[in-house]
Amino acid sequence: MFRKLILPIALAATVATTQGVAQAADPADVIEYRQAVFQVAKNNFGPIADMLKGEIEYDQATVEKNAAVVQMMSTLVGDLFPEGTDAMAGETNALTEIWDEPDAFADKVAKFEETSSELVEAADSGDKRQLAAAVKDVGSSCKACHDDFRRDD
Repeated sequence: MFRKLILPIALAATVATTQGVAQAADPADVIEYRQAVFQVAKNNFGPIADMLKGEIEYDQATVEKNAAVVQMMSTLVGDLFPEGTDAMAGETNALTEIWDEPDAFADKVAKFEETSSELVEAADSGDKRQLAAAVKDVGSSCKACHDDFRRDD
């Protein structure tokens, strides 16, 4: 029961604080926060892919929950790159192209949001083929943004 309460509380806290963090006085805090958002998305997306590959046992409830978290995190990304949160402000792999090409970056973020919403629909359908296609699309949207706007580690 306790575990079921943590996710909604964490998501509500994340949504409630996104605007405040994006407007925080310390750019390093914004960078740290956005990295945490991406880590949450990654930690929820990975198990879905692993289930489809048969690396871990498939669990429909987990797929649905994790897809919802990925989708929620996707809606936060657009607000997590305010001016002044580039590599000059702290440790980040964000390229300056994010701020130099804001329309192109916004398009990539919108694609992530779109494919994440489709992931939720596919997860809710219970159709593994539809889910696999949605996982591929989310992965492609992540890769496309990383290719253009993220420095390799």
